[in-house]
Amino acid sequence: MKQPTKCLLAFVHAVCLIVLVSVATVDLSVAAEPKAGTWSAGAAIGFLGKTPDGTAFATNLHADYFLNHQVSVGPLAQFAVTGDLFQVGVSGQGKYWLNLPGVDNRLKVNLQGGLGFLYADRHSSDASWLIPIGVGVDYALNEQLSLMSTFLLNFTDVDTGRRSGATVMPGLTFGVRF
Repeated sequence: MKQPTKCLLAFVHAVCLIVLVSVATVDLSVAAEPKAGTWSAGAAIGFLGKTPDGTAFATNLHADYFLNHQVSVGPLAQFAVTGDLFQVGVSGQGKYWLNLPGVDNRLKVNLQGGLGFLYADRHSSDASWLIPIGVGVDYALNEQLSLMSTFLLNFTDVDTGRRSGATVMPGLTFGVRF
């Protein structure tokens, strides 16, 4: 892809993130203390390392369906762009949520893992499996909104001409959950 196209894609991702946060249609009461059978969604921006084109700007979108107040499942979409790379990963994630004591259940840690696929387009394109595992921190500002940060290790076998074989792409993002 050419440089102007990459910049346009990055701009479109940022606009989509802002729109998603602004017009969320999920039950907003689950951000602080999720209940079984409810949905929560979130969006984050950050960086993804060791992509086929080095470190990339990343945007993540996710949704969580809570089976109980400690276990959720749902989709995760990860987008990464650089000057020469467009990459998208989609996976189904399972999360285990832990309340940290002493903060009125406002601070939670989650352990997560999933399975999906990754598509990358650099000099040539490739698709591969994707196994994202990691940890997240979630701080409830109020009943409707939480700040979050997620660190993921993305295991994949994508090859777009620079290298081949399984690789690990670490990612760190900061965002909101509602």
